[in-house]
Amino acid sequence: MTGKPTTAAARIAKAIVDLRRNPYNRAIQRSIYSVGDHELTPVQVDILETVMADPGQRMNELAQALGVNASTVSRTILPLVELGLIARQTGENDRRHTRLFPTEAGQRQAATIADARRAMMHAVQGHFAPQDLERFADLLEHYVAAITAEGMAMIEDSEGTKTRMA
Repeated sequence: MTGKPTTAAARIAKAIVDLRRNPYNRAIQRSIYSVGDHELTPVQVDILETVMADPGQRMNELAQALGVNASTVSRTILPLVELGLIARQTGENDRRHTRLFPTEAGQRQAATIADARRAMMHAVQGHFAPQDLERFADLLEHYVAAITAEGMAMIEDSEGTKTRMA
């Protein structure tokens, strides 16, 4: 039997896992990410939003921006193309260079997702006192910066290991 985590680190780790696995969080996600009778995955939403922010990206640029490999992007983007949210444009000089653009439907869907997310976050944040919300925002930004720093260090360490092994 596992008890309640006692250290702050264990409590934070448990809260992050609980948030990710929370069935009510999934219900919110289903509501926000629905396109007709199809539910976009979080990665598909990330792709749509990234293409919206920088139209004309090549697949490898998108993969790099999202921190995944190009084959993952290629597989994950198919439903977005089939749903008419993203259009692929093959390069004139090199057919291997496919550029990605949001369609009008994709722009509308991205706006719908952003509006629904904003409304949901406003509702959730209504459960916080203003001073607590400010403190939470500060801590969350600090936490994300720390994760970024640790992730960068891990990548540098693994690249250093590969270099030393070569």
